[in-house]
Amino acid sequence: MSANDPSHREQPAADSPILVRKYGGSSLASVERIQTVARAIAARRAEGVRLVIVVSAMGHTTDELDHLAHQVSLQPAQRELDMLLSVGERITMSLLSMALADLGVPAISLTGSQCGVITDGSHTNARILEVRCDRVRAALDEGRVVVVAGFQGVSRDREITTLGRGGSDATAVALAAALGAVRCEILKDVDGIFTADPHRVREAIRHDVLDYEEMETIAGVGCGVIHHRAVAHARQHGVPLFVGSSFHDAPGTLVVSRPERLPAEVTDEPWRPLTIVTHDDVALLEVSDLPSGPDALPVALSRAVAADPPLAEWTRENDGRMRWGVIGTSSVVAPLRDLIPDQGRILFRRGLGCLSLAGPPPSSWLETRIRLAPLLTEHGGDETIVLATGNTMHLLLPPGAAATLLSPLHDLFHVDTA
Repeated sequence: MSANDPSHREQPAADSPILVRKYGGSSLASVERIQTVARAIAARRAEGVRLVIVVSAMGHTTDELDHLAHQVSLQPAQRELDMLLSVGERITMSLLSMALADLGVPAISLTGSQCGVITDGSHTNARILEVRCDRVRAALDEGRVVVVAGFQGVSRDREITTLGRGGSDATAVALAAALGAVRCEILKDVDGIFTADPHRVREAIRHDVLDYEEMETIAGVGCGVIHHRAVAHARQHGVPLFVGSSFHDAPGTLVVSRPERLPAEVTDEPWRPLTIVTHDDVALLEVSDLPSGPDALPVALSRAVAADPPLAEWTRENDGRMRWGVIGTSSVVAPLRDLIPDQGRILFRRGLGCLSLAGPPPSSWLETRIRLAPLLTEHGGDETIVLATGNTMHLLLPPGAAATLLSPLHDLFHVDTA
């Protein structure tokens, strides 16, 4: 190792700023990728920053562990499933700490429980209640890089829990808030937040800056880059977020409370969604002609919806009768169908495609629908179900149609109006 290697430089001072970085599974999918990430961490530390690194499981490890569990048991015990799933991040944190040590960078790996992530007792979908980060601070004071297993914590009953989808994002933001970090960086296989998936739409436009509300809107339609729970926590605690690539240097997207707006962004231009997201295997569930009142639907149904929110939910009451419905991925919506009593009229369709257009609501959803009409007609619009609610318009389409319509739809809003 040469004397010019970044890891040989003086370690960050005790009062140096703290930066939290979260690396996704694709960023750590192989030994080579882990070593590349270790070199990037060493270089960043050499700039005088104290680092807390939150890691996901390598590649598809979590899915493989979940599949293994369901091979052993049709309905795995939730406690034991958490014990199994938490292994993935522990493997990554240990390997990354070893790679850092080989570069001469002092590092320590900590599980969620060891770094003080305290959760409620909900196995496989726990919520973070507090972070007791004394051990993390002590390790930082010793000049170490702290590598934390994301996606997991410990309940007050001392049970290992996992945090569900986007759990590593939530870990990173919670640690950044507790430590007073200068910002939390979410590093993945994308160059930031775009108007559509840049792997599918060549003309997709990267957002330089978003505010928390805009980012929550984007995350709420399942963009897959950062979980909405993490964004909400960042807004609540004022943690600046950066979303960018771990594979190469790129400007990325900054998420803060009040970004500076260019004059062109506040003109009366036609409405443009912040992002358009494609979903496969979407289900529509609606029950109508129910009696109004709090007992029309079972409490278990509302709890299930709250625990795993769908893409959209709506309810309407008129003349003593009620209608309630949701759309979301079939894996989320299908179990809800079994919770509805055999009353009223039930509509249930699955296997649909969906395009979700998210952004601050336009002055008129009807005007936006009229603007869409020629494009939908050209692409089989007679079979499209259009739902506009809050700050999102959802287009429910026949299977396969969403992928075909994505680029033309993006062009309509972001290229044809440019």
